[in-house]
Amino acid sequence: MHYVDDMLYIAQMEEGEKLYHYTTIDALINIVSGKELWITKWDYLNDIDELKVALEICLEVLKEENIKAEIIREVEKRVNESINGTDFSENYFVCSFSCDKDSQLLWSNYSNYDGVNIEIDFAKFKERLNHRFLWHGLVNYDFESQKECIKRTLHDSFLDGGMIADYKSLNDINELQGEDYEICVTHIEMICVLYGMFFKRTGFKGENEYRFVFAINKEQEINFRNKNSIVIPYIKKRLEEIDFIAKITIGPTNKIDIAAKGIRELLHYYHRDVNVVKSEIPLRF
Repeated sequence: MHYVDDMLYIAQMEEGEKLYHYTTIDALINIVSGKELWITKWDYLNDIDELKVALEICLEVLKEENIKAEIIREVEKRVNESINGTDFSENYFVCSFSCDKDSQLLWSNYSNYDGVNIEIDFAKFKERLNHRFLWHGLVNYDFESQKECIKRTLHDSFLDGGMIADYKSLNDINELQGEDYEICVTHIEMICVLYGMFFKRTGFKGENEYRFVFAINKEQEINFRNKNSIVIPYIKKRLEEIDFIAKITIGPTNKIDIAAKGIRELLHYYHRDVNVVKSEIPLRF
């Protein structure tokens, strides 16, 4: 693993590693036959509270650094506006994977045990996306680690050659005025929003999630689908090829041999012959 860059401490996969996408048979057919992914708007993901995790931690760090209450209130206000759908959060969509190849939790949550798990070659997948994403990385579930990430990013942003390199501590941003103040608050807001896409509470640690984040412009078409009686906005991403599919695992409760045969037929028809196996989780029903 390495990091997004020198300032954003989000761990990333490297060439040779694998990702896993737990999904339904219908979604597999769509990915293979249509060569496209459906990518969900970031504030419609399964953890309704996750968008606030980074903000809560950032506000705590700012208080510990004795940042003025005025600055803290302004950061909180702007990030909440983003969370509530105004400003730039409207443009962010997220595609989720896992680093676990055979997880009972994920079979249950995303495929009702009888779907599939698509094993993905990370390097080939990233290549097929053709750099049409903003960020990608491993979701962080550990509070102390999350807090340290934000501290380091704030320090790197404003000190050590950052925005206010002549200052001695983060507390010196209290002296900023006018345009410098505006730049400072906007930058802290963006730090919260970015980390908000990669921070989740520890209760979700079992998902071992890996995310790709996409941004769209106002001209790009947004689609809508129904999930459990909720209208979910999503975008479609076309893929040049599906050669990133390395293996298909069938869910643990699907006992019908013809299911594997049908998936092999599908893959063969679209020129992607890969191994199709059963989950090793021993569920009776």
